[in-house]
Amino acid sequence: MGEAKRKMGKTAEFLIDHPWCCLCGGSVPATTVEHAPPRVFFFNRALPTNTHRVPACSRCNNGSSQGDQVTALVAMTMAIQKPSHQEYILRLAKGVANNAPEALAMITQGESQDVPLRVDGKIDLYARVEVDHRLFTNWLNPWAAKQAYALHYLHLGKPIPTGAKVMVQWFTNAHVIEEQSPDELLRQLRSYGELRQGMKTSELEYSYKYQFDPEIGCILLMLHDSSMVMLGIFDPSVPEHKHLKWTMFTTGPERGIQQVEPLP
Repeated sequence: MGEAKRKMGKTAEFLIDHPWCCLCGGSVPATTVEHAPPRVFFFNRALPTNTHRVPACSRCNNGSSQGDQVTALVAMTMAIQKPSHQEYILRLAKGVANNAPEALAMITQGESQDVPLRVDGKIDLYARVEVDHRLFTNWLNPWAAKQAYALHYLHLGKPIPTGAKVMVQWFTNAHVIEEQSPDELLRQLRSYGELRQGMKTSELEYSYKYQFDPEIGCILLMLHDSSMVMLGIFDPSVPEHKHLKWTMFTTGPERGIQQVEPLP
């Protein structure tokens, strides 16, 4: 059997066990597999094992590769640069130039400054990058919201309910440098996730802490050891006035994941 047919067979088997899209409420048939995180997030696409797979309909999966590329490029730009990474970053930037040129313009026009930062007793230079707020609105926040829906399904085996709210808040390396990272929250979250195979781990490029309670869930993604994303999940029964006024998303079978305006 050829490689393509083998992959199609594995996808078909997966969708038999997971027949409903977890990204738009669980009532639309799943026809594709969404990877969270995407392979593009890893230098030279080198992963310790396969990425997490969740069921998705074609509408929720279509177009996500652009957001994957843009978010990966932003995260890698902020990370500690190694000579072995430069070629991959350049290839990734060319991909963003082809698929989302307006996003690449926002990334390249932002000011960058190397700042020394002590981590685990060692001083490294981090690129403190000024990120255009439209990058968050158009690319980074929707990407992060999708990760919340995927990871909720991965760990609980059920979609986030229609009507629930997903909150997104980024902490870039600028926050880390200015000692504004959510360290206390990191200590409080009980569970840890990463990709691992034998001694190989995704810890420096992609890992997360999480906790799911009946009315609220929290996931803290850690990306390329340079930025973090807080993802709050609020059950529909939680009154809206209790939501923090950060960027909020909801989903449904008609339109999929979409940003909603918080209460004034």
